[in-house]
Amino acid sequence: MIISDVLHFEQERHLWPAAVARGIDYILNRNLGELEVGRYDLEGDNGHLMYANVQESVTRPREEQMPESHVVYTDIQFLVSGEERLCFYKLTDEAIIVDNKFETHDIAFYESEHSLPETDILLKPGMFAVCFPSDIHRPNCLITESTTNKKIVIKIHKDLLHL
Repeated sequence: MIISDVLHFEQERHLWPAAVARGIDYILNRNLGELEVGRYDLEGDNGHLMYANVQESVTRPREEQMPESHVVYTDIQFLVSGEERLCFYKLTDEAIIVDNKFETHDIAFYESEHSLPETDILLKPGMFAVCFPSDIHRPNCLITESTTNKKIVIKIHKDLLHL
C-alpha cells in the first residue's frame, strides 16, 4: 500500500515502481479528472496493461462495503472530489473469500465482519492510495456523512510491476 497526494508526488515518485508513477502522471497530465465517467485505455492493446476508470459514486457506511482484492491488476485509487474512508488490511490465510470472481473480473470479495485489523485511510481530493494484490481494500466508505465522490481508478497489470 502506498498513500500519498499530488503535493508530494514529485518528491516521492523515485521511491515507487515506474508504472505507478506513470499512472499518476496520466492523471495529472491528461486531466483525467475532467473526463466523463467511463473507461480510458492508457497502455497496451485495448488498455490491457494500464487503463483508467473514471467513477462517480456515493459513499456508504463501512458495513455496507465489501472488502475486495485483485490478482492481475494493482489499483491506484485517486480522489478527484468528495471525501472517502478507504479501509485496508494485508492478505493472509485468515481472509475468507465469499465471492470469487478472479477468473472473470479480477476481483474477489471477502467477509465483511472479520477479526483482522483494518487500517482506515481518510482520502481528500488530490490524495491517492495504491492497492497491490496483497492489499485487501474496502473503498468508498463514508467518513461522517454520505457524499458524492469522483474518483479515478488506474488499473496497472502485474506484468508492468513484475509481480
